[in-house]
Amino acid sequence: MATMTLLQSNMTHQTNIQPKLDHFRKNLLAMLQPARDVASDRSETLDKVIQRLSRHKEGVAQDKTANPLCDVLQQLTKTIHKVPQRCQNIVTSIIDLQDDLPWYQRPVANNPEFMAGHVNAQIIGPEGLEVRQDLIVGVTLMRPHLDYPDHQHEPEELYLVLSDGRWRQTCGDWHTPGLGGLVYNPSDVMHGMKSLATPLIALWCLPLDKPFKPFSVAIKT
Repeated sequence: MATMTLLQSNMTHQTNIQPKLDHFRKNLLAMLQPARDVASDRSETLDKVIQRLSRHKEGVAQDKTANPLCDVLQQLTKTIHKVPQRCQNIVTSIIDLQDDLPWYQRPVANNPEFMAGHVNAQIIGPEGLEVRQDLIVGVTLMRPHLDYPDHQHEPEELYLVLSDGRWRQTCGDWHTPGLGGLVYNPSDVMHGMKSLATPLIALWCLPLDKPFKPFSVAIKT
């Protein structure tokens, strides 16, 4: 009887998260599809993400982890009316999912400020609410005036920028993509980002063609 109750609870939760996931997917596609016309240097990667995102799977309940930066999302709700409508839509869909996500903080040695000031979660992917092996879509939150340490990984990546912030590659110049901007990181390129006077929120999309090491592993400094 207890096992049946647990199964029923999981099925109910799965039903509850599916509309949220569908809403998130719809809003993400609405952000990415118009970028096809201006993203000539990353069009192949963008097409991969869009095609795979369009083939949706059912969501599953994950072990939820409380968001240690929930106040950051609360701050965003107070200022969301100031951003373009398409950015409002995707940020709102992330906020709707926050209580269901498996949040984690990526360990970095000797950097307590970063550890306390950032958090990540996979929404779609091997460790996401929609479990799949061909695509990762995750979210990063950062408190103001914080650097995300330079790091690299084999899969190429597209960031969808949803707040003020700066990005760079291979210790080059910092640049500001702007709200709704895309940042393309080729395979294995060293890259980092930083928040400015306000919290940073960004989505990262990685098309996967083979198994990938979890993002929760430590960053080497």
